[in-house]
Amino acid sequence: DEGCRTPDRGVGDCIPLSECKPLTDFLKSASKPLSQNVINKLNSYTCSFEANSVKVCCPSTPINIIDENKQTTASPQISTENPPPPDVTSHNNFGLLPKNCGYLPLDDKIINGENAMLNEFPWMALLSYSTTRGPQFRCGGSVINDRWILTAAHCVSALSEPLLGVRVGEYNIVSKVDCQTQHNGSNKCSPPVQDLAIEETLIHPGFNRTIIKNVRPVCLPVDNSRDAKYTNVIITGWGITATGKASNILQKVSLPVISLEQCQSVYKKDPRARVTYKQVCAGGTDKKDSCPGDSGGPMQVAAYLNDEIRYVQQGIVSFGPRECGLNGFPGVYTRIAYYMDWILDTIRP
Repeated sequence: DEGCRTPDRGVGDCIPLSECKPLTDFLKSASKPLSQNVINKLNSYTCSFEANSVKVCCPSTPINIIDENKQTTASPQISTENPPPPDVTSHNNFGLLPKNCGYLPLDDKIINGENAMLNEFPWMALLSYSTTRGPQFRCGGSVINDRWILTAAHCVSALSEPLLGVRVGEYNIVSKVDCQTQHNGSNKCSPPVQDLAIEETLIHPGFNRTIIKNVRPVCLPVDNSRDAKYTNVIITGWGITATGKASNILQKVSLPVISLEQCQSVYKKDPRARVTYKQVCAGGTDKKDSCPGDSGGPMQVAAYLNDEIRYVQQGIVSFGPRECGLNGFPGVYTRIAYYMDWILDTIRP
């Protein structure tokens, strides 16, 4: 094991997260879902990120992370009249969903978001369209295995420009090589992006690619995560920011989940905006939202799966008010758990 320094400047060993008892003990006892504040603190313990595991600078003594942003609001409850999401664990194609998904590298519009870390969300995809100004990115998506991208239906069927292809492994759209300075002063650079032609479109586009460090699949809501309750979600994308322009660098923002009843009351006057139990509403906080350019991108939560922290994609950016980031008007996201049977019916090896 290599020696290292913990965030508190103590002496530690750089070992896989699953072998670090102080951190795994903390994760088992921490309230779920993990808040962004706790995730950020855990990120600071990273000392290495290898093919299928995260290595952390493991301290010799127990750790205690105080959640300064802990929510006191009760989790929104799903009405007992609504049917539960389908159980797909016995589906013939269940094995096509990778187990090495959603790893956190513990190291249309995002309003008041912040820059994501390099390779923090390696499942992010950009959909490219043919326009009069040349190829343009109009929608986002997420890598769900080594062949398929998950996006919103309107990103494939409702846009006037033809879909050209998909880009994966992107971080900063304008830079040829994406690099970021680490806490120890070293420079970490990501492998090149991959621009890929679309092999097939079944509402969701399929493609072939090689898995490398900056391209990895996100976990989908199966097993106990399919009906999980959560109070906050994380939205990621390159959509329009508070400046009114699209961001070159991948953005992330944490949003509170809004109850279904409250969301329905907000949109009941708009006959085109029908909100059902198959959707999740989040945001409605002044100047924090997802917007055009983020459509089709992921809404994710951090969960503790198989003794590791993973990101599980619970939703897809769908729609919201015409002016994004309006106080009292949450964004609406497709709830993936209710479409897992369709996803598995559709994907093929």
